[in-house]
Amino acid sequence: MNKKEQIPETRLTIALCGNPNSGKTTLFNQLTGSNQKVGNWPGVTVEQKTGIYKDDKSVAIVDTPGIYSLSPFTIDEQVAHDYLFSGKPDLIINIVDSTNLERNLFLTTQLAELDIPMVVALNMLDEAEAQGIHIDTEKLSEQLGCAFFSISAAKNIGIDKLMQYCIAGNIAQRKPLRYLARTEDALTAITNTIELPNKRWTAVKLLERDKNFAKTIDVPQEVNDIVERYHKENPELSTSDIAEQRYSHIEKIVASCTTSQKKTSKQHAERMTDKIDKIVLNKWLAFPIFALVMVIVFFVSVGGLGGWLSGLIADELTPWSQGIVAGWLEPANQPWLTSLIVDGVMGGVLSVVSFVPQIMLLFGFIAILEASGYMSRIAFIMDRLLNKIGLGGKSFVSMIIGCGCSVPAIMSTRTIKNINERNSTITLTPFMPCSAKMAIISFFTAKLLGGNALVAVSFYFASIIAVILGGLILKVFSRKKTSASDTFLMELPVYRMPSPSSVLKQMWDRGKSFLAKAGTVILTASVVLWLLQSFNWRFNMVTTDQSMLASIGKLLAPLFVPLGFGSWEFAVATLTGIAAKETVVTTLEILIPEGMIATYISSWGAYCFVIYNLLTIPCVAAISASFTEQGKVRNGLMSMLFQLVVAYVVTLVLYQVGNLAIKYTSATIVTVSCLVLAFALYFSVRYLVKHKGCNYECDHCPNNEHCTKR
Repeated sequence: MNKKEQIPETRLTIALCGNPNSGKTTLFNQLTGSNQKVGNWPGVTVEQKTGIYKDDKSVAIVDTPGIYSLSPFTIDEQVAHDYLFSGKPDLIINIVDSTNLERNLFLTTQLAELDIPMVVALNMLDEAEAQGIHIDTEKLSEQLGCAFFSISAAKNIGIDKLMQYCIAGNIAQRKPLRYLARTEDALTAITNTIELPNKRWTAVKLLERDKNFAKTIDVPQEVNDIVERYHKENPELSTSDIAEQRYSHIEKIVASCTTSQKKTSKQHAERMTDKIDKIVLNKWLAFPIFALVMVIVFFVSVGGLGGWLSGLIADELTPWSQGIVAGWLEPANQPWLTSLIVDGVMGGVLSVVSFVPQIMLLFGFIAILEASGYMSRIAFIMDRLLNKIGLGGKSFVSMIIGCGCSVPAIMSTRTIKNINERNSTITLTPFMPCSAKMAIISFFTAKLLGGNALVAVSFYFASIIAVILGGLILKVFSRKKTSASDTFLMELPVYRMPSPSSVLKQMWDRGKSFLAKAGTVILTASVVLWLLQSFNWRFNMVTTDQSMLASIGKLLAPLFVPLGFGSWEFAVATLTGIAAKETVVTTLEILIPEGMIATYISSWGAYCFVIYNLLTIPCVAAISASFTEQGKVRNGLMSMLFQLVVAYVVTLVLYQVGNLAIKYTSATIVTVSCLVLAFALYFSVRYLVKHKGCNYECDHCPNNEHCTKR
């Protein structure tokens, strides 16, 4: 990546590098404020954040992906590696978690071997102090030869001092770790032979016999001879010997530079995390707790505070503003103009804007779950379940992202190596309720489903069930057979209190993004819908039921009669939702008179309508991302067909079975009760047979490997 192409007119480009969960993004937000730009790294779909330092417009900040090492095993590590070697930033700020110094310094020692000046920011200073950890930054600077600064990115402590040092330009010369004498002799011989940038790092990778790295450069035969001779003379050494030496040095450095005034503080924090995890990760309690958390989230964001705020906008602000504008336009005596602005533009746009409070609250809760560390646990919980349907923890991470928007969620599947899992994730991720679909859920929950938060959260779990069923189907009909595995590794961080400023910023960003769409896509859709529902094919102004839109809707309506929403207005809404899912609400608000929607559809039909729109093909932007990421048009078309079929069949079965249950309530209750009892009896007998006479002496048990007690 060319630095000048990335951020023009800057005199200093600083790259932020660090482990995941080290506070790197929090520091980036503190440094740049609102002066940020989010895109993708060239050639890959990993998010790229760039920004301008808020106190000096000539300083550019680049937020690289969170990584554990510079040996690229994942796409994130590959992106960071390529940027540091090709993009060549002027300076690296290495963000280190002060509470996990030993683990974080592994990356630090690798960065120190590059030809790029480096400064280390010891983040989470407040947490380290709370745990009684004291770090001697002067000793660390002596050992590694680069400046260390203690900061707290979350509380904006020590950042100004750090940046003053970086901008001044007098960066201390780093000291790469010194390995064993025989290793140093080999490294010196290699560096004296090659003429490449980052000589020491290159020599280390060659001595480690990193074949992937060796393919990227032209290795002289003399260097190969040095490497072979080194390993031949030291047969007891493995290819990980240098890493082991690195860890050994880091352990000594940390021991000499850190003291603990309260030796049990960190252990206490870890013990508390372990105690919480014994509950939230318990195989029997994990899913109920997850369900309870989501019920609370939806109760507050959709049915409680969020519902009240949205109702205030929809029932008070919208009619009031429409009345004022209609009064202004009355002297013009142009009914069509009044209808366009008041009913078309304002009615369509404000119907979507009214859901902004609910969406902001929902994503505020998601930000809290992520920052606290619980979201990592959810991914861990889901990994075992998803493995049974051909997916994994990385798939669920993409689906969590999909709760915001399907486009970045689909793009994030690049980190999944297994092609079957990747394609299945791309196909299934749009089933998750994104922020646009939340507008549909909120609208129908408030208008026809009694504003019940339990109903709202049921849509979320219906999406998860659809993912599971869809995954089972796709596992049977895998498009490409492969034995490639994709191990899911995720760090479970210590539980932390989320930063209020970070949560509020994410809420504002989501609300701003939603409002931007309301001012562009939804505005355009509202005008087009008004034109189509106001004119016939001869462009004469007519009533809605004689319009172009009505003729299109009446053509499609018979397809949806078995699904519970046979009115042509709802058929049109499903069609316009392909442009953007928010326009489903916009369409219905424009086509159906105020307060009359209950006469067009039953409550159960409304529930099924929402289910259909959750599962059917996503918006155009997500469809485009799906085609791009799957590489072949055929794969993209197959995904769309699968989504359409699943949406139609699931909604059809749900509506028809639901109608039968409503009609024959007593018989349904008896049938369901018998099924529940039968399942309970079956699993109880199975458990007793399998563990008959079990005394938990697992080492001698023939069911040792599969025992559920282990």
